[in-house]
Amino acid sequence: MAAGRILKLAALAAATALLATGAWSAREGLRVLAFERREAAAADARLSMARSLLPKVEQRERFAKLNAEIEAQASRAGFDPSAWAQRRIQRMPAPITRKEAQDQLAQLGSAGSGRLMAADGFELAVLSREAGLFTAPAADDKGLLLAINGTLYFPLAGKP
Repeated sequence: MAAGRILKLAALAAATALLATGAWSAREGLRVLAFERREAAAADARLSMARSLLPKVEQRERFAKLNAEIEAQASRAGFDPSAWAQRRIQRMPAPITRKEAQDQLAQLGSAGSGRLMAADGFELAVLSREAGLFTAPAADDKGLLLAINGTLYFPLAGKP
């Protein structure tokens, strides 16, 4: 009977060892599964971000193609970009008299000088409540508020 008991204890020990090994294996599998789920969620997030950025990338690609076409047209027309310079113009909104505003706008828009103004933004407003942009100013006119933001292109001296 002792041999049968030892055999049963050995079988119980082997079953316990198998159960412990299986539990450890299952725990390890759950850990790997959790890791893989986190990786899949991160990959999904990256994919959705990439998909949301795709229209911007396509737009930049269109802009690059358009830029190349414009450069080719300019080259065919004999336009030399190295003969031109550019300056950023940024005049913050500030009060100005109507005469000063007229002079500044005339300087920016004078086509005879060979300069080109590419305005990104332009703001012109009256400071007096009763005044208007297209009406004659009253005697107590407070002037205008002028803001300009853009790029001024001009030919360099000594370049054809």
